[in-house]
Amino acid sequence: MTRYFAHITRAGPIRDNQFPFSIGVLEAPDKPMPIGIASEIGRTEGGLAVWGLNVHGADVPGRWVIIDGRFVPVERVPA
Repeated sequence: MTRYFAHITRAGPIRDNQFPFSIGVLEAPDKPMPIGIASEIGRTEGGLAVWGLNVHGADVPGRWVIIDGRFVPVERVPA
């Protein structure tokens, strides 16, 4: 599975309304040039922001949350 990282410096899980509606998507934390964009599309029942990703002009399937700067599929987040 390809890994994607958020263009942010905050550790821990990102809650709804903590960041702008759209942020950059990085290939790796040490590569600051964005390869795409993430847009907030909702939130989990626990209040985490849920993101949709578009990388290199194509939508990435799934819904994602950000934990420690990394996009993680919603399905992998403990309830």
